[in-house]
Amino acid sequence: MIPFRLIQFCGYLAACLMIGPGVVAASSPAERDLFEVHVRPTLVKHCIQCHGETEQEGGLKLTTLEGLLAGGDSGPAIVREAPDESLLIEALRFESFEMPPSGQLDDPTVSGIAKWIAAGAPWPDRVVLTPTPTISEDDREWWCYQPISDPEVPKVEDAGWCRNEIDHFVFARLTENELTPSAEATPDRLQRRVHFALTGLPPCDASPNAQPQGDWYAAQIDSLLGHPEYGEHQARFWLDLVRYADSDGYNADHARPHAHLYRDYVIRSFNDDKPYDRFVREQLAGDEIDPGNRDALIGTMYLRHWIYEWNQRDVEGQWQEILSDVTETTADVFLAQGLKCAKCHDHKFDPLLQRDFFAMKAFFTPILPREDMPVADVPTREEYLRQLHAWEEATETIRSRLHEIETPVLLAHATREGVDKFTEEIQSMIGRRRRDRTLYEHQIASLASNQFDLHPDKLSEWMDGETETERQHLRGQLAELAHLKPKPLPTLPFVAGDVGTDSPPTRIPDHDGPPIEPGYPTILDPEPADIVAVPTALQSTGRRSTLAAWITDPQNPLTARVIVNRVWQQHFGRGLVETASDFGRLGTPPSHPELLDWLATRFIEDGWSLKKLHRRILMSATYRQSSTRLKDENIDSVDPQNVLLWRMNPRRLSGEEIHDAMLAACDELGPQKRAIYKNVKRNRLDPFLAAFDFPDRVRSQGKRHRTTTSPQALMLMNNKWVHDRAKRLEAQHHDTSLHDMIQAVHQQLFHRDAGPQDHQRAAQFMLSYPDNAPEQSSSGKSQDDTTKARLALLHAYLCSSEMIYVD
Repeated sequence: MIPFRLIQFCGYLAACLMIGPGVVAASSPAERDLFEVHVRPTLVKHCIQCHGETEQEGGLKLTTLEGLLAGGDSGPAIVREAPDESLLIEALRFESFEMPPSGQLDDPTVSGIAKWIAAGAPWPDRVVLTPTPTISEDDREWWCYQPISDPEVPKVEDAGWCRNEIDHFVFARLTENELTPSAEATPDRLQRRVHFALTGLPPCDASPNAQPQGDWYAAQIDSLLGHPEYGEHQARFWLDLVRYADSDGYNADHARPHAHLYRDYVIRSFNDDKPYDRFVREQLAGDEIDPGNRDALIGTMYLRHWIYEWNQRDVEGQWQEILSDVTETTADVFLAQGLKCAKCHDHKFDPLLQRDFFAMKAFFTPILPREDMPVADVPTREEYLRQLHAWEEATETIRSRLHEIETPVLLAHATREGVDKFTEEIQSMIGRRRRDRTLYEHQIASLASNQFDLHPDKLSEWMDGETETERQHLRGQLAELAHLKPKPLPTLPFVAGDVGTDSPPTRIPDHDGPPIEPGYPTILDPEPADIVAVPTALQSTGRRSTLAAWITDPQNPLTARVIVNRVWQQHFGRGLVETASDFGRLGTPPSHPELLDWLATRFIEDGWSLKKLHRRILMSATYRQSSTRLKDENIDSVDPQNVLLWRMNPRRLSGEEIHDAMLAACDELGPQKRAIYKNVKRNRLDPFLAAFDFPDRVRSQGKRHRTTTSPQALMLMNNKWVHDRAKRLEAQHHDTSLHDMIQAVHQQLFHRDAGPQDHQRAAQFMLSYPDNAPEQSSSGKSQDDTTKARLALLHAYLCSSEMIYVD
């Protein structure tokens, strides 16, 4: 075996023999010390951030000796053997320029660099300075970047409290903190709780106390998971995440008439228990992985939920914002990584580099909004393209001439916003044929085309006679060759594909250097992505399906943890990681890290089944706990926020749940009546839902705000829609006694029997109701005082805390 020191010496000797005549190598120990002790650390720490590979302020690049000798706009940075004539030394001494901007360096450092220049500026062969890695070992040890583990289930002495493995993890943490879990909630509370948890609706069947003996709770969960209302309820959480809306946003806020197809796709996917990894892949790249599947193509509408300003003349700037928004949303939704901060610079707290942002963005750089995406499998697409190319070749001359004479006229008479207000560059892109545009130009021209309308049916009115005669002749020739053109394939609007089989370049703004290739966060995989080829007939790059495969890889440490945590948050009001869309240092570490990993492992083993995940969580004793606060002196000091889960957290219903529960109480909950089907107009949200914290759907929302405000109370008290529900409820019980009405309404609204106190309070309310002027009904007849009092009582029930809270 050759000694390691001999290998080092041989390598060093070879390097010395290869030194070129223009470079002085740092050969002696003293020269190497001058470079390594003074020059390298100073330039790396203070200089090459602004004068490096990606940025060269003043035209100065300091990563190589050649760069120092060449200098920048002000001349050479160093003059060999003449430190006092070197601009670098002047700047470090603050004699002309003052560098670095953070403050003057100490004298020994500056003197060491001056000695290095005086010695002829010896520089090690082939050394190119690079920034100090911003990802440290401490970063690599951050919990969310560790592989998902499969921890052992803790053994606990629980006196029979635990119902499944989840409870072992929770009980172990409680025991460590000298806390005990709460008792199990009553069956009627549990039934109401689990109904709202899975379907967002109150129970419509009898109280469990009246049901046959047996495991009614498990049967109830299985039944609810099979209801179509399950998918309707689960969809709203996902639609918040992907910022779904039926309008564009901004000032114009135009309608998106086909967006509802995505909403219905999400509902179907949850009801079908589509494996989550498949669900993710369809949304990122359904057109690449299953082009003949209409549902998979609808999934790509995920890429269309960005906001858009129809009269924004800076089309290129808006397009970059759109691509950045898709990038940020993808990182938030699937990976819980706040990439947005890395758009302008390396993240200040998390190991996410600016390069990572643009490497992720590069997966989406080639996307193209499509209103005509073919719904056809690969063989069908191949045959279609074969015929289309044959027709295009046969008609090229005709179509080229038609473009020459028609397009300028069409653009000159374009309506709506018109074309003339765009820059000349963009007008030129719009005026070119598709085949004459670059990929990027076609993206910009396509986006710009949303702002104007063309009217080919009026061309004959706008052309002179000679040109119109030629045009009609050409049109006739084109018609004679129509038999060569393939029959149109069925298409789908409002989806996304790629602009072609290649991609426009992705660059960091204001940085020189080669384009950024698609890649993943450096801390997880520093190498560029290995893009998987897709069939040429799809006219796509394969970038998005490559990203989708990486995100849904079981070895990815983020994806399963993120979705498991989101489902946990849905049921407990707080995730095991409280910051559900940020697993970084600005977020909150998991309260039960082993439980999170155990659930993520089971989730993957279960085929990424969300229904099985819901069932496992809801079957636990942890979920079944009462919401009553324990009388334990330790709680206020140990866990006042219930992070350790010693009881169930009561929660207020969402605006959609309140809306739907009122409809259900009045037997008005027919098809498409639920709040999930309401049109979401970003600039004009439904007033009732908006009062109860419905998001504007402009940015991804991992958890809604939960406010308690006066407008909410006023909305419930004064809103006509709520009053109408009270009237409907009164009409159902108009001919019943007060006692029977109270009994029935308590079952409808609160899912419990009315007790003596409830009847007493209702009677007192009726007796004390003020004798005001008669209210006019729609028929014009006065209502008697009893009816008015009953209406007011029912309205109070609809607005009560017991109605709008679940415990």
